[in-house]
Amino acid sequence: MIYSPKLVSNLECFMQLAQIDLNLLKLMLILLEEGSVSRAAYQLNLSQSAISKQLTKLREQVGSALKDPLFIKAGTGLKATAKAQAMEQPLREWLRLYCQMMVPNHFDPQQDEREFKISIAENAFPVVVPGFMQSLTQAAPKLKLNIAKTHSKSLQLVEQSQLDLLIIARDTDLRAGFPWHINHLPEVPRVTLFEDENVCLVRKNHPVLTHPWNLESFLSLSRIKISVEEQTRWLLDEVLLAQGKESPDMAVVADFHSAALLAQHSDMSMICTSAFANQLCERYELKMLPMPFHLGPAKYFMLWPETQETNPAHIWLREFIQKKCLESVKINPPAPLDS
Repeated sequence: MIYSPKLVSNLECFMQLAQIDLNLLKLMLILLEEGSVSRAAYQLNLSQSAISKQLTKLREQVGSALKDPLFIKAGTGLKATAKAQAMEQPLREWLRLYCQMMVPNHFDPQQDEREFKISIAENAFPVVVPGFMQSLTQAAPKLKLNIAKTHSKSLQLVEQSQLDLLIIARDTDLRAGFPWHINHLPEVPRVTLFEDENVCLVRKNHPVLTHPWNLESFLSLSRIKISVEEQTRWLLDEVLLAQGKESPDMAVVADFHSAALLAQHSDMSMICTSAFANQLCERYELKMLPMPFHLGPAKYFMLWPETQETNPAHIWLREFIQKKCLESVKINPPAPLDS
């Protein structure tokens, strides 16, 4: 292994610093200001003998390393050496920075102007964001959110601390393959925002609505597949394959809104979770139907980097979003229909 001279010098400096009582450095500054043991004792509310003992330690721990006595007697007071005088400003700045580092981060939502990078799944955005955005602009008017759609590398970006928050859905059903089951999530902090059921969407006045709704009628429909995180295969495909069933796929689209528009103008169906489906039904001429067989619910998670776990601003925003989700997200899946 190769060590650079600069690295070795820094390591030696840190090792020396570890042996120094930082209170002695504070004493050194006061002695530089007062030039007197008695006045330093008064300022620190200590006896003169205690200050004299600490001065001895200061010379042992700092002065010996510098080969300098730091202070010499001058009448009834003390006079700083040239070396000690040269240290005053750097030492004062160093102690200021040290104290600043040791104070817990402060976050004032009314004044903070930082930007948070957030990635949100398309099927979560209209369910989650409207519920907190207006309140957030009032609670933290200067805060900025840089929101992007999720993709195949989003989880990796969280692990690398390149994203502040990630909101995605994952399946609870053990039949789900990689990467859709919750067990495939990385070991990063997370919280569950809500849980939802999958539903089927078809256009209003679709012929299938005039017949009993069951597995047979579901399989008769051509299905629109949606690319999510650059993948089109998910839990439903695994379940149908295990049962030896097949749902014909006539189209693959890049997003849910394209699928909804296509479903509105065709006899094809699409699948999504019910809270998002309610949003789509308000915008498009669609009808929501329950799944005619069991699929385990999906859970919507908020994940964040471990490096931000104790960041006060991060904690505040996470708790704000979680609270607003509990207040605003309403899950109303359709009741099962008679076969």
